[in-house]
Amino acid sequence: MKNELYFYDIFPKAVPAGREISVRIRSLSPHTAFTLEEYVLRVYPMTYDIYSETRPPVFETAVRPEQGELSFSHAFPGEQEHSVRIYTREGVCLARLAVYSLQPDLMERRPFMGDFHVHSCCSDGKEAPEFVAAIYREYGFDFMAVTDHLRRRPSLRAVDCYRPLNLDFQIYPGEEVHTYGNNVHIINFAGDFSVNEEARQIDNNIFDWEYPPRKEWEEQARALAAELKDLPEGVDPFVHASCLLALKRIREAGGLGIFCHPHWIADVYNVPDAFTRFYLEKGFADAFELIGGQTGLENQMQIAMYQEMLAKGARIPVVSSSDSHGTVNSICFNQMKTMVFARENTREELISAVREGYTAALDDKGPEDVQMYSSYRMVSYGLFLYHNYFPLHDALCREEGRLMRAWLGGDSVAEEQLAALKGQTVRMMEKYFSEQ
Repeated sequence: MKNELYFYDIFPKAVPAGREISVRIRSLSPHTAFTLEEYVLRVYPMTYDIYSETRPPVFETAVRPEQGELSFSHAFPGEQEHSVRIYTREGVCLARLAVYSLQPDLMERRPFMGDFHVHSCCSDGKEAPEFVAAIYREYGFDFMAVTDHLRRRPSLRAVDCYRPLNLDFQIYPGEEVHTYGNNVHIINFAGDFSVNEEARQIDNNIFDWEYPPRKEWEEQARALAAELKDLPEGVDPFVHASCLLALKRIREAGGLGIFCHPHWIADVYNVPDAFTRFYLEKGFADAFELIGGQTGLENQMQIAMYQEMLAKGARIPVVSSSDSHGTVNSICFNQMKTMVFARENTREELISAVREGYTAALDDKGPEDVQMYSSYRMVSYGLFLYHNYFPLHDALCREEGRLMRAWLGGDSVAEEQLAALKGQTVRMMEKYFSEQ
């Protein structure tokens, strides 16, 4: 976390572009207290030319501390980050803080961190669904879904387990859909029913990769495949038909259908390139898992194809998911994740935001090596939030996740302690992002 976040609090952090807004700066330590009679405050717009003869003027004002705070009003121009700097009258810079000005469509949204693709020991993961969920909150996630192979019911275990606690953290149902005879993997995020159970004869007491197909599903897929004409070379009609049926049923369940890791190498690439290009070009899925819990080689192949398809005019909503098979001392957990800019942390709003492209896909190897992929707007704002908001947000989540694990382990006091923490992340969000 940046030093400034320990020493100062500036709020709000996001402001409406071009409208005069009041901003407050509070000292968080005696050694950074505002003890001088007056300070000089300057605001530098980060994307504007402040060096040439035609440069816009840098905003500057003298401010006097009141009740330990500095405050000023300013109409922050454009959609961009602004460096807010505090100086002594002698010109010594004491702090460099940051504010981001937004256009209305982003101003009305809030940033939520989530993972759409997670496994538990109910398929080929290592830990119980309930335990996995607690660890996710401990690491700062606002939402997640357990998406075990071929099974939705493990995700309901996690949802039902924490339902009595009424947490701000949202746990959604999910599953990784594998229709018979089809190697393409599709995430059913937050759907109301299981597509796997429609497509295969699932025994929820025993996990088996070879659950047989259901006759009705097989017949529908074969009939649809026979109707598909003029497919690109390399696109198998039956595989395409099975995917279309699965995606259709996910949407009918109110869920989000995510096309997963086509360049994952099991033996060869999981999905032929011709099929992947076809799906990205036509937008059959609701979103593309651009980065997943794979090697750098596999993820780079997906990124390269994504960028190539964008250059050709394709519109591709993207997410990043860990495909985590374990959270304790795991490599991919908390590295691949998605920042979603949604109006609320609800199924409907999250799904709508993803479909409309209000996401940033993260490959988070640490503050000095975080990579984000999306439009320039989403990446620019996302990087600002990554460095200036989420470290503070994550610090609040850490104790909630620890108490969730304690409650799961039988701690009788943990429920009361969790109740006392309820709403803290919501209040922080309103403090930093609400229009004044």
